[in-house]
Amino acid sequence: MKILLIFTLCLISDGGASKEVTGYSGGGVFIKCKYDAEFTQNPKYFCKRSWPGCNYQIKTGAKNMWINSGRFSLFDDTESAEFRVMIRELTVQDTGTYQCGVDKSLWNDIYTPVELKVKEDLSYEKSISKTVRVGEDLNFSCKYPESLRSDPKFLCKRLQPADCSQKASVKESRKDVNMGTFSLYDDRSKQIFSVSIRHVTEQDSGEYWCGAEAAWKSDHGYKVYLTQISLTVTDPPVPVSTSVPTKYSLSSLPTSSSLLSTPTSSERGFPASTVFTVSVSLLVLLIGIIFLIVTLHKRRKMQSRETVTQTSRETNEDYENDPNVLHFQSRQMTNLSDSVYQIYQSLNPNTNQSDSVYQSLKC
Repeated sequence: MKILLIFTLCLISDGGASKEVTGYSGGGVFIKCKYDAEFTQNPKYFCKRSWPGCNYQIKTGAKNMWINSGRFSLFDDTESAEFRVMIRELTVQDTGTYQCGVDKSLWNDIYTPVELKVKEDLSYEKSISKTVRVGEDLNFSCKYPESLRSDPKFLCKRLQPADCSQKASVKESRKDVNMGTFSLYDDRSKQIFSVSIRHVTEQDSGEYWCGAEAAWKSDHGYKVYLTQISLTVTDPPVPVSTSVPTKYSLSSLPTSSSLLSTPTSSERGFPASTVFTVSVSLLVLLIGIIFLIVTLHKRRKMQSRETVTQTSRETNEDYENDPNVLHFQSRQMTNLSDSVYQIYQSLNPNTNQSDSVYQSLKC
């Protein structure tokens, strides 16, 4: 019965001129409905006319907070004496006449008619997905219909189903608008709305919407949400070390001249006394290392000489005490004596003459 009365009384209890709102399939619309300040505590609702009455899409008595019901959300702002309605995921079937209603009493509710027209436009993308790494820059563009060419464009980030926090808006064509790390640019001749985000952070992840404001500052104004942007921000790649382990040698050690050289500009952050102390310490350490190396080298050399001498002596003693060697040496000495005697006889003339005389006398 109440639904029938609403439909009947809306002909005599009109709360204002009819609003005309144009949305696009896949997107959304944001509508505001004014009411008299004396009705701030009354329940509010949004219904769609269908014979013989008006079907509630959402109704609430809550104040200053978003209430959700399916694709519909309502926020009653008591400070500005207006309530706002958002419709998401529009379809062509959503086209029709709606009512912004104030539930005053059984017989005299106050209404504001809303004529909603939903169009199907395939000339632009309805959703975009982007993935970037932390610290990178992001650029993307949203194309919009001809009917919104002269309207201001905006970018908002959806935090809740009906809460799309506006980041920035641009009201002129071919003029950059910067707000923090966000930059907006509207080229109305090409019907392209461009967005740049510099040095993306993990907090930038989320759902964004490109949209337009249609006479938003007037009582009949509304917002149109056109393209959804799903932004995913990932961690930067972990660098892989390709360095080769350093092999240290004496040649790679710092020289005394380098240790005592004047510090460069990059080293001037340390006190002169500290640099001098460190330099002297390194120099002493270097001298100690060199002395140790020389000492070890000499010691090894002396040990090798003693080893060779001892080995030679032991070899000679074993050789002299060997019976086979002694027998061989004795034979060698006998042969040598015979050879010397023969040579002596051949070289001694007296021996030859006495032998010949002896031979003649014998005969």
